[in-house]
Amino acid sequence: MTQPAYLRFPHVHGESVAFVAEDDVWVAPLDGGRAWRVSADNMPVDHPRFSPDGTTVAWTSTRDGAPEVHVAPTDGGLSRRLTHWGSNRTSVRGWTPEGDVLALTTHGQASLRRSWARAVPLDGGPAPALPFGPVGDVAYGPDGQVLLLSVPMGREAAWWKRYRGGTAGKLWTGTEGGEFTRLHADLDGNIEYPLWVGDRIAFLSDHEGVGALYSSLPDGGDLRRHTPLTDPDTGLPAFYARHAATDGTRVVYSSAGRLWLLDGLQAEDGQGASVPAPRPLDVRLGGQRADLQPRPVEPGRDLGGASPDHTGRGSA
Repeated sequence: MTQPAYLRFPHVHGESVAFVAEDDVWVAPLDGGRAWRVSADNMPVDHPRFSPDGTTVAWTSTRDGAPEVHVAPTDGGLSRRLTHWGSNRTSVRGWTPEGDVLALTTHGQASLRRSWARAVPLDGGPAPALPFGPVGDVAYGPDGQVLLLSVPMGREAAWWKRYRGGTAGKLWTGTEGGEFTRLHADLDGNIEYPLWVGDRIAFLSDHEGVGALYSSLPDGGDLRRHTPLTDPDTGLPAFYARHAATDGTRVVYSSAGRLWLLDGLQAEDGQGASVPAPRPLDVRLGGQRADLQPRPVEPGRDLGGASPDHTGRGSA
């Protein structure tokens, strides 16, 4: 029997999907099947991103302490650490049009709360700051267009549900070195994970009460929702859509520990449902699954209290 797994931070390229599970980066066939590990450090990792040609995966790893940028071949091989920043807010976000790893970090800044975007070369050389100022995310689009997310002191919406304060994510569009215009200022909620998908922009927002995927034209018009607000089986509010990513055509995201794929951002049907509808990905983890194995602990160090069950035959 296949053991269930909690899958997060997906990214799609071609017929493969990268994701995080059990403190490692994995890649699996998009049409379902057994996944293989790209990393094997069993340390917290996040945001794996395929290179544009699909041969390399970049991600954030805490293998050596602070989060740093790591890369490895998609089909297997040794990973390489590209940064030595020592910033707890370092995070891989994707790739630049020039083929460098796009990462956010507070390294070299006076404030430890405001991240800047940097272009990290694969040879491990100096990573220049990009001319956007403090940002929460960056997404490159066609014809030099850029989406920026400004989050001065933000955190993921699923951790801070229905937050409406001044540090909620704000979306901006423009060109590198030019002026930027704010989009969707009328949405009363958090915005995160900006994406360029074909001729539309997409993002996650919980302005309708639950984190969902939305898209619009680059000027902010024709706003559409693509994921449900309620669970069709229970009628209860749906779990938040999280960690959205794209290959420029399709969108993949996680929700309640499962991965979901949208094959496009077409219009809604007459009842407000997305067409096409999100579909779950059938991903199975192979290998030993060491994190599921019982292991001995040192009671004096690892246990802080005990509570017997009602039979008196066991304790937690």
